[in-house]
Amino acid sequence: MAEVGDGAQRSSTVEVRFARLAVHRMTREPLALLVETEGDRCVVVSVRGPQAEVIDRGPRPAGEDADGRMTQDLLAELAVLLGRRLESAAITELVDDRFRAELVLDDGARLPGRPSDVLAVGVREGLRLEVADAVLDAVGQSFSALGGDRPEPAREAAEEVQRMRAFLEDATVEDFERPPADDPQDPG
Repeated sequence: MAEVGDGAQRSSTVEVRFARLAVHRMTREPLALLVETEGDRCVVVSVRGPQAEVIDRGPRPAGEDADGRMTQDLLAELAVLLGRRLESAAITELVDDRFRAELVLDDGARLPGRPSDVLAVGVREGLRLEVADAVLDAVGQSFSALGGDRPEPAREAAEEVQRMRAFLEDATVEDFERPPADDPQDPG
């Protein structure tokens, strides 16, 4: 049972960037990869499907009308109406193998939430993303060992299939004939 961090005492945080979404091979569960902006450590966070869709859409476009707003957008707007603004989204602790997360307002007030919700708001609003250093120490992995910023293997496979289809569309029978084998018995 892993436990990292103490909600009563704030640990130092490291700025991270959202690198990409991935899908767990066995569970098909969406995962968000958060990578240190000044390093190679990353944290893989399980996110719920609807939040993964929000994260995948990226930051909210400037000047978006009320009809285009998402539920996550309302939090930032509510903060403004209350005279505050959202400052950051942070993964603060690891308790019983579960991440704890908070939205941080400009006055230091913290709103705890599920990590997937906090990340969805953070990415949508373009907030600074942070992970507690103790969490990175406990569960951080090498981003480059996980494949870094290269396209996901499924995407690479799909691109290879496209190249093969393009080849096959123009292929002729001659493209598949075997070259004559060199016969060591043949003096010719």
